Amino acid sequence: MKHLTFSFLLFSILASTSVSAKIQPTSGTLNNEGMCRLDMYHLTKSQQNTFIPDLQIAVITNNTMRHRYVDLKTDIEHPTGFENIHYYRSGSPVEVFTTNWRNNGNKHTVGRFVMLGGTSDKQAFDVFAALIKEDNGHFELRGNEKKYRFNASEKDVTDFLACVKSNYRP
Repeated sequence: MKHLTFSFLLFSILASTSVSAKIQPTSGTLNNEGMCRLDMYHLTKSQQNTFIPDLQIAVITNNTMRHRYVDLKTDIEHPTGFENIHYYRSGSPVEVFTTNWRNNGNKHTVGRFVMLGGTSDKQAFDVFAALIKEDNGHFELRGNEKKYRFNASEKDVTDFLACVKSNYRP
């Protein structure tokens, strides 16, 4: 009985302390006739007990200019230069993309996906969009010693793909 009382007391103390961080969305969309955009975020917990984006992926079509591409944004400490980024599904590698990381001012490091060995950001967009459609927005990216898990809202993925289908003309 003493063991049960101690366990209950310990559980009560843990349950009463704030162990959860402020919840942030893991995806969002901006869709209209001129643009279709799906933003996906890999979140990490900060020292202030809030979630902050560690890596942001923006899958974008500019419908007016007929551009399509996948942009990446992370913090300024990320090393610049080329990096191969592997797309994983259920723990298995599926595809490899390359990005050339560049500092964007003094706040962020940015890059754009191309296929490994390729130069076309449109081809990378097509492959990446097909993969996130197949995986309903749930996948993992692995770069140089880092893993990023994404759990985009299925509604956001569906809305983005519907926007592309109805508004983008290659």
